[in-house]
Amino acid sequence: MDLSKVTIRAMRDGEQKEMQQIGKRAFQFVEALFVGRPQKAMAAEYEGRLVGGILYKEFNVRQKRIAYIDEAFVDPDYQGLGIGKKLYTETFEALWKQNYHVLTALVKDDNVGSWKPFLDNGFRRVSVCRIIKEIGISGFLKHYLFTPYLIAVGMDFYMCSRENILKEKGNAPLQLFLYFFVNYLLLFPLWTRWYHRNADSFLWSFLAYGTILALFIGSRYLGKLISRNGGKFRFNQGGSFLLPLLGFFGNVFFMNANWYPKCYENTDDFRKKLAIPEIIKWFLFALLPWTALLPGPYFQALGRLSCPFLIFIMIPVYPFEIFGGGRIYRYKKLLWLVMFIITIAECFLIF
Repeated sequence: MDLSKVTIRAMRDGEQKEMQQIGKRAFQFVEALFVGRPQKAMAAEYEGRLVGGILYKEFNVRQKRIAYIDEAFVDPDYQGLGIGKKLYTETFEALWKQNYHVLTALVKDDNVGSWKPFLDNGFRRVSVCRIIKEIGISGFLKHYLFTPYLIAVGMDFYMCSRENILKEKGNAPLQLFLYFFVNYLLLFPLWTRWYHRNADSFLWSFLAYGTILALFIGSRYLGKLISRNGGKFRFNQGGSFLLPLLGFFGNVFFMNANWYPKCYENTDDFRKKLAIPEIIKWFLFALLPWTALLPGPYFQALGRLSCPFLIFIMIPVYPFEIFGGGRIYRYKKLLWLVMFIITIAECFLIF
C-alpha cells in the first residue's frame, strides 16, 4: 500500500455511524461493546474510504484542555500495512496544534500494538499521584467517572504533557505492595459484611484471599524464572470499581499484576515464554479447590475461593484474559481447550 494515499483528517459530520461500525469490527467480544458513537475523532481515509480512526473526548480542568484517547483502531482488512502508525502520529500532531495541554489514554497490558505507538509519541505510563499532579483531583475524577478507567481491569494509564516531560517511575517492591494493599482495600465492603455475619469465618477467608493473591504472583514469578522471560513487574491501575461490585454480590475478582517484557516478539518461542508462567499458575490453582476437602476452616475457605479464580484464569477474552488465559490461548489453542475442560470438570466434581 502507498501510505502517501492515506489521509489523516478530522471526522466529518455524518461519518459517526460508519466510524463506530469500523471500531466494532476491529475489536472483539466485550471490547467491541465499548465503541460508542464518536463526538470527536480523527479519521484515516484511503481512496475515499474510511479505514481507521481515533476517537477522543475533551475534558477541561485547571485551565487545561485534555484530550482523552477513547478508542484507536484500523479496519481489519487494512491492518498490518502501516496505517496505524501514521494514524497515531498525525493524530497527536493535530491535537497539539488544537492547543490541547495534556493527552491521556487507557491501554490494555499486553496490547503492544497500541501502547508502543503511545510510547513512541511521548506518552508514559503514570501513577495516580502523577495524574493528580498534572491535572488535579478534578481531572482525575473526570477520567475515573467518565471513561472506562473504573472498570477497565488490566489497563494502564498513559499520559503526555505539553509542559512537562513525563517519566515512567515505580519499582517492583512498591508495585507489589500496591497489588496486595489495593486488592484488600477495595474489598473492604465485602469483608465488613462477612465479619458481621461470622467473625471466625471472616478471619479465615481474609487469610485465604491473601494466600490466593500470593500464589497468583508467586507462580507467575516462578514461571518467569523457568522461561527466562525477563520483564518488569507492574500493577495495573484500571478496574477498581468492578472489584468491589463483584465482591459485593458474593464473588471475588481482583486487580491484575504481572511481569511485562520490554520488547514483544511475534514468534511461537516468545508466546511460549509468556504462556509458561500462566500454565504453572493454572497447575497450582488446579490443586487448590481440593483443599476444601481438608479439615479446618482455612482450607475450606481456600478451596471455596480458589474455584472462581481457577475459572477466571482460563477465560481468554477481556477482561478475564489478563489473568493468564489469553496468553495460553494465543500460544496453543488446543492446549488451552484441554486445560479449560479439565477446569470445568474439576469444579463440577468438587462443588
